[in-house]
Amino acid sequence: MSAPLPFASPDPWWRPGLRELRPGLGELVLEVAGTSVTEHDAEALLRHVCARLTELCGLTGCAAVLFDGSTGAVRTLVASHPEAEQLTRLVQQLGLGIGSAAIRAGRDSAIEDLTQSVRAGLAEAAQRVGLPATAVVALRGADELVGCLQLYSRTLDTLASGLLTELAPLADVLGTVLGNVESYRHSASLVASLTTALDRQGPIEQAKGMLAERHQVDLDTAYRMLREQAHRQATTVVAVAAELVNQSWRATGPVPAQAERASTPERNGAEPADQTPLPEQRGVPAATAEVDSRGA
Repeated sequence: MSAPLPFASPDPWWRPGLRELRPGLGELVLEVAGTSVTEHDAEALLRHVCARLTELCGLTGCAAVLFDGSTGAVRTLVASHPEAEQLTRLVQQLGLGIGSAAIRAGRDSAIEDLTQSVRAGLAEAAQRVGLPATAVVALRGADELVGCLQLYSRTLDTLASGLLTELAPLADVLGTVLGNVESYRHSASLVASLTTALDRQGPIEQAKGMLAERHQVDLDTAYRMLREQAHRQATTVVAVAAELVNQSWRATGPVPAQAERASTPERNGAEPADQTPLPEQRGVPAATAEVDSRGA
């Protein structure tokens, strides 16, 4: 995880209440809040949060689930230990339980006794791994459900004794961070795609201009010429265009360093060469020129 970043506000709305939380929980909230959006490893962040919550809150396990924004399906699932991960995966595979249905309906949290579940195999599995009671806490970013925390305990009392209220600041901050990280990843992916498209389009536009000027045709006709050549060579238009541009540069382009020295000698701190023709170049013998100058 990255080092905490300075807060945009010196006293966020949830910060004064952190002093009232159980030891370590407020520090975890501040740690999550300091996560940089450029840190792409959301799984590592969630795994860290699950391990810390299990330790700080006396839980028997904790899992974190991220949903796909377009389909609502589970995209990422991490947990404090393998049993919690397996049980959470089973809960998600069997469909909406009481807790999941509640948070998808808009509630922030819900508690469920898995041993009373009528879903095939779930009650038995919960008893076998020692995770009979669970609570689901919604994670929302920009008012959209991005995932949830699945808390496990041996008794419902552990989950219903004010723990979910204490976890509200963490859920708010974690949901916001995850939403921001996802937005950053989407933006970075879009920028990369646009950059790739521009890199591919640049040689094509150059080659079209060259062909249009050379053959006195419009740009659409020039592009068709590129496409036909690509078809004949069984390659891409980008490859044909790049080769055409490279050939033109090799045939007519000066060596960049020499061209720069010839055109801008003052860049290196040297004075521009005296362009006055020498006496011999003016058709006047050097000696005569010297006499004339003394006589003047």
